[in-house]
Amino acid sequence: MRPEKKTKELLLRTAVHLFSRKGYLDTSIRDIAAKASVTSSIIYHYFNDKEEMLFEVIKSATQDLVQSLRETEEKIKEPEECLREMLRAHIVDFNIKRKKESIIVVSDTHLLRNNYRQIMVKVQREIFNLYMKKLNELSERGRLKEDIDLLVMNFSIFGTVNSFYQWYHERGRLTREEVAQNMITFLLHAILK
Repeated sequence: MRPEKKTKELLLRTAVHLFSRKGYLDTSIRDIAAKASVTSSIIYHYFNDKEEMLFEVIKSATQDLVQSLRETEEKIKEPEECLREMLRAHIVDFNIKRKKESIIVVSDTHLLRNNYRQIMVKVQREIFNLYMKKLNELSERGRLKEDIDLLVMNFSIFGTVNSFYQWYHERGRLTREEVAQNMITFLLHAILK
């Protein structure tokens, strides 16, 4: 790996660590530089500002999630099984394995401005649409509870999945897979007939 790429990755890993612990607003460029053992000017060599670092972190994490959800959709054609696997990927592969990035995506995406915000709104909409497609397929097959609006259902799934980082602890009594399975069971029991 080229030294420049290593340095940029180090800076992004450091930003992820600090943004997830202190929050984006309470983390300065100086904090990132000090933690990465570089000067602030090195950061400005790779990034225009702290917001660009935030954008890169969020973009990378959410694009990986979108790719995982798309691959699941392509691989699993049965809608209930596909939705189950999409939820597992979202909870385990994104929220648990990438907990720090997940915290940043949920907590700080709204802080992005202008073009960065527009790009991330498109990505979030794509994630939302992938889930909505599965819910529509299940609805068309008569598999969903009819007393819950699909839009409300989709937002409720997102609310449950996205709040996960607030209460999950790695050293809890359940393994990450057990927690994910419990969440998936809960969500599917809430929406399926």
